[in-house]
Amino acid sequence: MKLNMLLLFSFIFIAFSNVNDERLSLISIADTYIGTKYDRTNTKGFDCSGFVKHCYESINISAPRSSRTQAKFGQKTDIDICTVGDVIIFKGSQKSKKTPGHVGIVHHILNDTIYFIHSSVGKGVTIDHLEDPYYKARFLEIRNFF
Repeated sequence: MKLNMLLLFSFIFIAFSNVNDERLSLISIADTYIGTKYDRTNTKGFDCSGFVKHCYESINISAPRSSRTQAKFGQKTDIDICTVGDVIIFKGSQKSKKTPGHVGIVHHILNDTIYFIHSSVGKGVTIDHLEDPYYKARFLEIRNFF
């Protein structure tokens, strides 16, 4: 048990060691919503872009409301230099079109795998990773809102 806790704390330290306080605050706020139901009206939960907007506004950064406008906001960032707190943009349900339709926030990067927190229809607010074939096929870009 002590070894598991030590490994967990080591992971947290390594995953967040090069991240500034504002980005850590964003992730801490986002984490409090894990398990919150998906709700496209944003009254009892969040849709994906409403979740991103809410988290950013919690740290006093005004973000656009829709995934399409979030995909044009901030600065495009190369996937190789993205960091915790950046916004990850995905195609919508029609993966043949390159239209933004889903967004999340980079939660952490471990072993070159990007993990992101987002609100999904099936799971609500949850953490997934970019190596999942579903998300990998729909990945468009990463943007920095800071």
